[in-house]
Amino acid sequence: MRTALTLLLAAVLAAGCGKDSGSSSSSPGSSSGGSSAKRISGGQAQRFGGVTFDIPGSWKSQLNQGKLLVMPADANASGLLEELYGFVNDPSIKSLDGPQVEQLAQEFAGAGATRKSGPESKTFGDVEGRAWVYTFPAQGGKTAEIRLYGFMGNGGCAFVALGLPEALSKRESDIEAILASISKSAATAAGSVGVRQELLGQWIWISTNSLQGGGGSQSSTWIQFGADGRYKWHHDSVRTAAEGGVWGSQDESGRWSATDDSITFTPDQGAPYTQTLEKRNHPKNANDPMIVLNGQPYVTAGPRPPW
Repeated sequence: MRTALTLLLAAVLAAGCGKDSGSSSSSPGSSSGGSSAKRISGGQAQRFGGVTFDIPGSWKSQLNQGKLLVMPADANASGLLEELYGFVNDPSIKSLDGPQVEQLAQEFAGAGATRKSGPESKTFGDVEGRAWVYTFPAQGGKTAEIRLYGFMGNGGCAFVALGLPEALSKRESDIEAILASISKSAATAAGSVGVRQELLGQWIWISTNSLQGGGGSQSSTWIQFGADGRYKWHHDSVRTAAEGGVWGSQDESGRWSATDDSITFTPDQGAPYTQTLEKRNHPKNANDPMIVLNGQPYVTAGPRPPW
């Protein structure tokens, strides 16, 4: 099996793919509000390429080189690459129609691949999409498939299922559930003030210091931005020394709104205030996005694509 995604997934599998990315669990039930997306009961909520979706609770996810790899825990148990799955995104794609998408689908499948079907119009949760199936020769005289499910998020996105037909067929209900859970994140116009979708969720920072002569200090801070325009902030600190220790905590909640470079907080108790906002990637792990508020960094607590 080949293609850029194949080689990437193979490398991750060899290094131990399946590491849990720390996704949050989705709530039981089928959908929320007027959405057509159906949540996976007990699944894990994911965000990628301007859309949100669930993967089954037994699956693992890992963001690698701008691609979100997802995999059943028992996949490829034989040690052979029988099935591979992932999400890819190309911001330059502005529409699913036209020759550009067809050309990219063929290029992605590879020069030796033959189109078996598609493009077939589909609906995946809340988004309109297209589906293609390509076949290509695999080892041992077998024929493998590449199933592409394309849709629009922040540019063109695709869920890719690649493997032997019998392996993919075993996952068909899981694949259909993942696709049915897709919901497009609401866009926020550049320069506007409001609830910014890219900031939703929890951001954390932990700091530990050792003191000469024994003891030390540790602080833990997190901030949670809700889609309802409310936030929660929590800070814990502890300092220990030979003569004893000191503990403390602080909490704050209220409403929030953001622009491209600032966040305004309106606490339930106290006066409103504004902090500068910077978006950076972690200096040691470029796959982990950070927000920096008045110089204080916070790292994403769940899976997100890097800035």
